Amino acid sequence: MDAAKHERLARCARERGVEAIWIRRRANVAWLTDGADVHCDLGSELGVASVLWTPRGATVRTNTIEAARLRDEEPFAGFAFEVADWWRATEPPEVEHVADWPEDALIELRAPLTDLELERVRALGRETGECLEAVLRDVRRGASELDVAAALGGALRRRGIRAPVLLVAADGRIARYRHPIPTQARLERVLMAVVCAERHGLIVSATRLVHFGALDADLRRRHDAVCAVDVALHAATVPGARYGDVLRRGLDVYAATGFSDEWTKHHQGGPMGYALRDFCVAPAELRGVSERQVVGWNPSITGTKSEDAILAGGEVLTRGAGDWPMRDGRPDILVR
Repeated sequence: MDAAKHERLARCARERGVEAIWIRRRANVAWLTDGADVHCDLGSELGVASVLWTPRGATVRTNTIEAARLRDEEPFAGFAFEVADWWRATEPPEVEHVADWPEDALIELRAPLTDLELERVRALGRETGECLEAVLRDVRRGASELDVAAALGGALRRRGIRAPVLLVAADGRIARYRHPIPTQARLERVLMAVVCAERHGLIVSATRLVHFGALDADLRRRHDAVCAVDVALHAATVPGARYGDVLRRGLDVYAATGFSDEWTKHHQGGPMGYALRDFCVAPAELRGVSERQVVGWNPSITGTKSEDAILAGGEVLTRGAGDWPMRDGRPDILVR
C-alpha cells in the first residue's frame, strides 16, 4: 500500500474518531491499491470485494467465488483476506468504523495524485485522445452513431481502456440532447463523440466534433464561444482556488459571448480522477482545487461542446497525438 495513502486514511480515521475505514466503492478500492479491479457488474459502484483498513493493516473482504482471482491477478500483495461463503450476506465490520457508502467519505483523500498515478493518468489521457481523434478522422458520411461508438469502444479496449461513458450524436441530435446515447441515426454533416475512459481505476474525459463541409456562421460563433469559456475555466483552475470562483470565471465568459443561460442546461464539470466527477461544481461551491488533481470541465452551448481532462494548473491530459486542429488553445471542430 502506498505510504502517502496510508497516512491520508490514518488522518481521516483520527479526525473521525474511528478504528477502521471500510472501503466499499470500486473507485476507492482502485485508488487505495493503485489499480485493483473488483468489478463484475459495471452497473454497480460497489465491487465483488471491499477493503477494511486499520492503522495495523488492510483486509480484503470477499467471497469464495472471487477470492482466487483477486489473490492471483490484482495488486493485493500484503493484504490479508477474509473469505466468506458466497451465499452469506456481507456483514458490517465489528470494529468502530466509517464507510465510503452510501456517502463517499474519501473524495478529498484521492488528491493529490501520487507519482505513479500521475504517470498513469498522463498515458491514459494521451491514448484516449489518440483513439477518439483517430476514430473521428476515419468516420465517413452514412456511418451510424452505433458504428462510431463500436469503433471507439474497440479502439480503447485494445489498449486495456474501458469507457464507462460513451456518447455519440449526429446532426440534429447534438443540439437536442446533452447526453446523446448512440442510436442508429446516421451521420450526414456533423458528429460529436464524448468519452469517459478508465484504466487502473483512473478516469479522464474528452469531447471532439467533426464536420463535413464548411461550418455555418452560427456553429462557428457557438464553438468559438464555448472554447472561450473552456479557456477561462482552465486558466482559473489553479491549486488553492475555490471551485465556485473558477466556475464564475467561466460564467462571465458565457455572458460576454452572448450565451448567458447556456450553463444552466448542463453541468459544467468538476474534479475527477477515480470517479466520473467527484462532484459537479455549482457557483456556491467552497471546496478548493488541490495540487496534482485531475479536473474535467465540459462547458456546452447548444450544438457544441468543449471538453478535456486537465491537471490543476492547466496541463491538458487528453490532447492525443497533438495534430488535431485548434482554436484559441482548445480543440476546434475538425472540418473534412
